[in-house]
Amino acid sequence: MLIRRSMLSGNLLMACLVAFWTPTLLAQRSIPRTSWDRQSALDPGPELPGKSLAEPTPTSSQRPSELSKPNPSDQDSKEQVPADLQTLFDGAQQARSVLEYNSIIQRCKNIAGDSTRLVSERAYAKKLISWAANRRGELRSDMAGEMVAARQLAEAENLDRAAVDDFRLSIQNDPLRWRAHHNLGVILAIAGDFENAIGSFSKTIELNPKFVEAFHNRGEIYFRQGSYQAAIEDFDKAIALDKKIADLFSGRGNARFALGQTEAALADYQSAMSLAPDSAKVATEFADTCQSLGRWKEAAEAYQKAIKSDPNYVRALQNAAWMMATCPEDFYRDPQAAGKTALKAIDASQGNLNPHLLHVLAMSQAAQGDFTNAINTINQAIQLTDEGALRNELSDHRAMFQKKKMYRQPSLAN
Repeated sequence: MLIRRSMLSGNLLMACLVAFWTPTLLAQRSIPRTSWDRQSALDPGPELPGKSLAEPTPTSSQRPSELSKPNPSDQDSKEQVPADLQTLFDGAQQARSVLEYNSIIQRCKNIAGDSTRLVSERAYAKKLISWAANRRGELRSDMAGEMVAARQLAEAENLDRAAVDDFRLSIQNDPLRWRAHHNLGVILAIAGDFENAIGSFSKTIELNPKFVEAFHNRGEIYFRQGSYQAAIEDFDKAIALDKKIADLFSGRGNARFALGQTEAALADYQSAMSLAPDSAKVATEFADTCQSLGRWKEAAEAYQKAIKSDPNYVRALQNAAWMMATCPEDFYRDPQAAGKTALKAIDASQGNLNPHLLHVLAMSQAAQGDFTNAINTINQAIQLTDEGALRNELSDHRAMFQKKKMYRQPSLAN
């Protein structure tokens, strides 16, 4: 699935009650990277089938990554497993580094290209290349995620490009390896190549129609593209496969809300919260939606829950500050707490200052009557964005501050 990265003093309740919901923020849900280490238990590699290397004949119920039992009619099925393949298989089970996977892949390439080897041996070597390349790509993608977190973006980009090459090498050697198709889709989506990512996720679903994450990720992309009904259909299918994943319900809730299906969206968010009661992200999504509808009390309670779950969750803090600064109802408006919460959000962002955070801080300053600093802060926000719609909104609010006027959200409560 959001913004990837925030004591409260004054009125604690008010400091926990707020939201700044916009379609832009909602669209910042992130496609999850694959975790190479977690996948190791789920995809142990193409096992040596007993003491033979018969060419597999996958059935619809088989995992494409596995070799089938030997076909007695195959003339190669009686051949004993060569020592070098056994060694490669054993090494593959223990590999945990790029260098180890490099060695396995190169040695398998030598076998696969050796015309003196049995057909079954060469076929198995290709499958092991596919498996090892996919695992190496997962590892590189995981490393890229760490580089992003450390703001080493150039290194992350290089690792992601290498991971793409790995997943394509995997698919080249075994077109049925659905994990590689899915992982390729993840990297393409992270790079913003949504059309090709959809193609990869669709191929994954074709090969493994019970893989929940493929429906989940394709649904997220459809949502980003504005294909809300297609997103809902994918989330429906994912939920039918697994009704215990909170992000599926919150994802469907986002798409339903975008189509104006308000009550259905809120029901989905509530389902998500019941499945993940300690998730700040899920509670914040519910709160954001409630605030956008002017349902201040429900938004307040959900933000309180979100910040209690994670006192440093930037999105909850940011949106809380926005509501406290701009809410049309006096009970939920607290400019002093808004300012402190906005600063807490900026601090929790760990240097990832963006125009949205500065916008919220400017609103809190204006709400306190400090229009001079509000104008200076919003000028900084304008300098940080190239987004036309956001620049226009910031400029409009600056004009209000210059007239010593404060912004209030419209009162939309039932």
